[in-house]
Amino acid sequence: MYAAQGKAFRVWDGERKVKVGVVARSLHELKSKGRQHLNLPEEEDLSIVLEEDGTVVADNEFFQFIPDQTVVQLLTEGQEWRPEVPDDVTQTDGTDEADTAGPIVDLSTDNEVRQLCRKLRQDIAAIVSFTPFQLELLSDADVEELTSQLELDKGSVEQLQEACQQRVLDRRRTQEAVELLQLLREAPEAGGNGQDATDAPMTVVASEGTTSNNSTQLVEQVRAETRRRQHQHKRQKTAREAAAQNL
Repeated sequence: MYAAQGKAFRVWDGERKVKVGVVARSLHELKSKGRQHLNLPEEEDLSIVLEEDGTVVADNEFFQFIPDQTVVQLLTEGQEWRPEVPDDVTQTDGTDEADTAGPIVDLSTDNEVRQLCRKLRQDIAAIVSFTPFQLELLSDADVEELTSQLELDKGSVEQLQEACQQRVLDRRRTQEAVELLQLLREAPEAGGNGQDATDAPMTVVASEGTTSNNSTQLVEQVRAETRRRQHQHKRQKTAREAAAQNL
């Protein structure tokens, strides 16, 4: 199976020392051109993996879904994919970092930010698929580092970080609203008037535009109201049972 038009790929060798750009219409053609441009021996068994996470491109069906400008690695037999380690950070050898003079660097977080930046360079719309944790990583990252990684000016990076923060807040508000509604649904009936908790006036607190702090306070208010109604419901039930025994 071949792509109607060739796709552009950026191909690293297994050690990330040489990178070339090729256009290929199939997995076989990608391997062939990569082998040629990276000067790899013909007898070498080669495998293609996505550079960002090591996913093996095993067949042409998967190849068809790889977007244009994807970065891949061409691995020879015996080579394994490893995450990229920043040039300014050296991996530890098992020694206690607390006893060293230099700062402790979270390699996993740094690599995660770099991988997210690669995805954004390929397609800025990929941000909509990021998890809240990934969005927070970007919003908390160093502006200068993101400017370099994303190849954007400082103002654009700051706008991107603000957008990440806003998206995290929106998701939190949604989660809090869901929690609030769930609490209201679980509350017992309010007294003898037959009114269910979800019909009570407190449902207006979930109105649109509530800020994150206010939304959190409202959830706590609903929890308190739910506990009050549960106690009231229990007292009324006990009173009804006592009255029935006296009849």
